[in-house]
Amino acid sequence: MRKEFRSATAVVLAAVLVAALCAAAPAQSMMDKVMGLIGAGGTAEAADFELPAVDGTRVRLSDYLGKRPVLLYFWAIWCPACRSVKPEVAKLRREIADDRLEILAINVGSGESFTKVKRYQKAHPMPFKVLYDGNSAVTQAYRVQGIPLFVIVDKEGKVVYRDHQLPGDMDRYVN
Repeated sequence: MRKEFRSATAVVLAAVLVAALCAAAPAQSMMDKVMGLIGAGGTAEAADFELPAVDGTRVRLSDYLGKRPVLLYFWAIWCPACRSVKPEVAKLRREIADDRLEILAINVGSGESFTKVKRYQKAHPMPFKVLYDGNSAVTQAYRVQGIPLFVIVDKEGKVVYRDHQLPGDMDRYVN
């Protein structure tokens, strides 16, 4: 009984702490606050990867480091929320030049073949690189739980943003 009480108390205390963090800085996303609390917000090294793009090229995250920040947009064809946010990401691409921000849309693989993703891109073009994570290695490396997920990696290769919605002030992350 005592062990169960301690576990319940720990859960309640964690919830109170997260609520206090959210109230203290409402402009910051909840995910940012939680990631900062556990030591990953703004300090985590982004995992490098190389994935095939539907245009036939191969893309490495490290190709952009030192040049410009990168927005990773984890998505899937079957995900209605991913499809509904796609116009916002496309608008972002139109508003921020390629040389200031790279956008990489990473299909999480999850039951979708490379051919299916390629056909989807042809039928519903996205104005940024569309990558395929067939074995979900990148999805796992970035601990993707729920999509869409947006991760911003700064020029130095640090994860500076991670949330299920785009940041309200993208200029904060773009140099």
